[in-house]
Amino acid sequence: MNILFRQRDSKQCRFQMPNDVWKWELKPQGFAILAYLCYLHTHHRNFAVPGADQIAAQLHMSVDMAMEQLDQLNHRGLINENGVPMFENAGKNFFSLPNEIFLLGLRPGELAVYSYLRRCEDRGTHQCWPSYKTIGKAVGMSENTVRKYTLRLEERGLLSTEPTEVVTATGQKRNGNLRYTLRPVQEWIAAHYDRQLEQLEMAATRQRAAAMQGNRGSL
Repeated sequence: MNILFRQRDSKQCRFQMPNDVWKWELKPQGFAILAYLCYLHTHHRNFAVPGADQIAAQLHMSVDMAMEQLDQLNHRGLINENGVPMFENAGKNFFSLPNEIFLLGLRPGELAVYSYLRRCEDRGTHQCWPSYKTIGKAVGMSENTVRKYTLRLEERGLLSTEPTEVVTATGQKRNGNLRYTLRPVQEWIAAHYDRQLEQLEMAATRQRAAAMQGNRGSL
């Protein structure tokens, strides 16, 4: 049974990360591992801490990369030897991430960009508009890489974007930053499972077609 799948509950639907995480200059892989360990520590304290091979499979990275990042997190005092997050030196401000974020098979870069947008969003409108440069500085990526990952997140249904305009002091209109609207968790989880179901149906259709072709060939 997938330990990440459970009925959504208002008290158990998210976990917290410190705002200061964006000052620590972690690689996207290091951030992804730290976020995953925070999730496990928050909701599955009785589970054994996964090994580097399990973390690598869950977060779509090589085992060597997982081992390297685990060592760095431990060396910097962000996790202890048992993989438990240690935030004694972090500030008092935190942002939350939905548990379901690990159900989607996001790459570390996608997870890092989405998480930063969650940190920036207005809790009332669920919108924010940081520039590619600002996002890139926080997550350790180039502006082009940030652009690539925001497009992927939009394709997956986690957010929507729209252009904005700014008016200069001389009255000229110029393109502003994109406005990001983070979609409700229930929406993108439903879309995720709809895509999976569609893929299964397509695979079944191909199998039936191949079987029929084989039967004709044997006549």
